Amino acid sequence: MNKVITEVKRIFHRAPFAVCAFDASGTVIYINPVLESNLGPSVPPVMGQSLYEIIHKVLVDERLENNLMRLIETDKPFSMIVETLSSPGVRASGFINVIGYKLESLYILIGDFVSGGLSREGRYRQIIEDAPDAIIIMNHGVITFSNPAFNAIMEMDAGQVLGREIFGFLDEKGREDLKHLRQDHARGFFSRFNVNTPSGVKILEGNFHFIEERPGTSIALLRDVTEKVALERRLLRQNQDLAAVNLISKTLSSSMELKEILQNTLAQVLQIMNIETGWIYLLDEKKQELKCAYSYGIPEKVVQAIKKLRIGEGIAGRVAIKGEPIIIENASKDARIRSLAFKKQGIKSFASIPLYSRTRLIGVMNIGSFGERIISPDDERLLITIGVHMGTVMENILLFQEIANTSDELKDAINLIRQRNEELRTLVSTVSHDLKNPIIAINGFCERFLKTAGPKLDKRELEYVNAVRESGKRMEKFVTDLLTLSAVENLRLKKEEFPVHELIDEISRELAPQLDSKGGTLVIESPLPQIKADRVRLMQVFSNLISNAIKYAHPDRDLVISIGYQSEPNTHVFSVKDNGLGIPREYAENIFEIFFRGHESHAEGTGIGLSIVKKAVNIMGGEVWLSSDKDQGTVFYFSIPAE
Repeated sequence: MNKVITEVKRIFHRAPFAVCAFDASGTVIYINPVLESNLGPSVPPVMGQSLYEIIHKVLVDERLENNLMRLIETDKPFSMIVETLSSPGVRASGFINVIGYKLESLYILIGDFVSGGLSREGRYRQIIEDAPDAIIIMNHGVITFSNPAFNAIMEMDAGQVLGREIFGFLDEKGREDLKHLRQDHARGFFSRFNVNTPSGVKILEGNFHFIEERPGTSIALLRDVTEKVALERRLLRQNQDLAAVNLISKTLSSSMELKEILQNTLAQVLQIMNIETGWIYLLDEKKQELKCAYSYGIPEKVVQAIKKLRIGEGIAGRVAIKGEPIIIENASKDARIRSLAFKKQGIKSFASIPLYSRTRLIGVMNIGSFGERIISPDDERLLITIGVHMGTVMENILLFQEIANTSDELKDAINLIRQRNEELRTLVSTVSHDLKNPIIAINGFCERFLKTAGPKLDKRELEYVNAVRESGKRMEKFVTDLLTLSAVENLRLKKEEFPVHELIDEISRELAPQLDSKGGTLVIESPLPQIKADRVRLMQVFSNLISNAIKYAHPDRDLVISIGYQSEPNTHVFSVKDNGLGIPREYAENIFEIFFRGHESHAEGTGIGLSIVKKAVNIMGGEVWLSSDKDQGTVFYFSIPAE
């Protein structure tokens, strides 16, 4: 025996793996330095002790104990994997390959820390303990090891976790989902389950694996997904609410009949909320009273009892005053509800929601459930959103009905306005035509009178005749402008294709005398296009804008008028720019109004020219606008659609 022990020491003393020699009684005869260094301080000296007792204290593994007994009884070697993560008595933590065999009269037990993927210094255990994921090892569901991450999730220390069944932390569904952990062997699986912690329920998910060589032993890698699941549920609820709101919106837009809308919308709300009964009040603003306009799922006699409510009366009346929803858990017992007929219905969950438009309260919607349906804060938010949609659409329907009731009067009024406008246009045209010929005659006689009798008149008489002539000219210009404005409105739109530069050349020749009198220059800033438009109206626009620039030239500098052009998608944009007096900012909004003049003292005019410009541009389908700085000049822009 001593010779054998000596030989064992010689062979295994420097071995890189743990070695234990024992006799047929299980008494430890020798351990090498590797095994000795990996036994923790809590393990008593093992030499001369029963290996069975030591294994039971250190490894808590019945399989190893059974294999040792079988080795002594049959002399057949064995190999197995032993887990030491849950064994505080072993420094090298993880999974160790254990081999047992007979050597002459002794039995040898080898623990291969290295080939099992473990470091003798316990670095593997440190990695597991520092892991951000929760890791637990279980024996038939009993937790034999837990890392700090799992202990932190459970809000317990290791002493409160180890030795407890994981099923003790689970609800009924979780115990059913993890029932395989009680078996010796099972396929790996993924699970999401709830655990009870001191601060409340948390949701964990992860993979469970069984160790094939160690029946009943499983390892789980878990994560706390409580916030993730809460976010998923919020997103799911938001998507469901969005779908519900879209459905309600479609229902609300399906008709302009109030009764039909109330009926269909309430049916949709009850279906979405999984609630059995509801009714809708509309507000009578004059009487300050709520009237039940539609109800579903409640007896008619009960409806009659709550058909009308004063503002402030009952739950709906309070909602109408405060504009905030009221949620009640058990309406049949709530002291705020006075109607006995209503209480007898046995309604439990109850909600009263205001129906608001953008500007006012339209009514109140009540819904109620006879079962255990609980109206949650998420349900309340959805009902408020639906209430806003309903209020807005119902206000439009009510306004439409008011308009429909007065449609005949409106039609008569519109026809009367059209008739008066036509009469006014006819009057303006007639008066202008009737005035034009006499005015032309007066002006002609004044010219002839001045030629023949002018030298015979004294100074004062000559002033009087000149005053008559100038007044006649102004009157003639005024009547001409009125006729032009009338023509702009009444002439049929006629499009023809022409180059714009020819139009400008024609206008510059006509206005050359006025332009020369102001020392003015007309400049074409950019090439002008060939367009298809109403030539007469475009002539009126350019002519009036250029005349306006000449009329309001600055007295201290030579006048420069620039014509610009820019092509935009489907649009021609022209500009007429001058360096004249400019337009004060306060006049910019009124400058296109008929008879409005911004510089009355500076130049004579009728105040119709820019009105002609605006009318002509609008009739051609375009817009006109301006940019101006006082004493710096003005730029008028106008657009017309391209063909």
